[in-house]
Amino acid sequence: MKRILFALALTLGAITAIPSCSSVVGIGNNSSSFASTEIHNASRSRVRNAVVQTFRAEGFSLIYEKGNSLRFQKWGGTSAELIYGSWYTEGVAVEPEVEIVELGGNSYAVLCDVFMREHSGSSFDANYRILATGKMAYDKLMKKIKKIAETPS
Repeated sequence: MKRILFALALTLGAITAIPSCSSVVGIGNNSSSFASTEIHNASRSRVRNAVVQTFRAEGFSLIYEKGNSLRFQKWGGTSAELIYGSWYTEGVAVEPEVEIVELGGNSYAVLCDVFMREHSGSSFDANYRILATGKMAYDKLMKKIKKIAETPS
């Protein structure tokens, strides 16, 4: 019971500390992605390689790739387990999901949503989409991806 109350207090504290900003950085007004960027004058493989290189440099592992979708994972610590876990948590992971969208003319959009995923070994694992926490860090990752992809080799 104490763990639940502590987690609730941490969550409420985190929510009140988050600046109330309803907009997200996106492509035009149609993107609801957590973080995104546009890349110009690059091939799809160059964009993909920039995404993988950037996330791996931050300690993420590529755990899924199909078509234009990539999912990365990094295990969280005790605070992540307290906030996003439950009694049966085997771990909580930060799992960014990246989509590479072709815009035409060697231009691409890189869209990123971030999830906190509780792993408990059951089919009822909880998933929480991050809406504000850590946004600046992911915006910086998008800038790095853009710089790598647009820099000629």
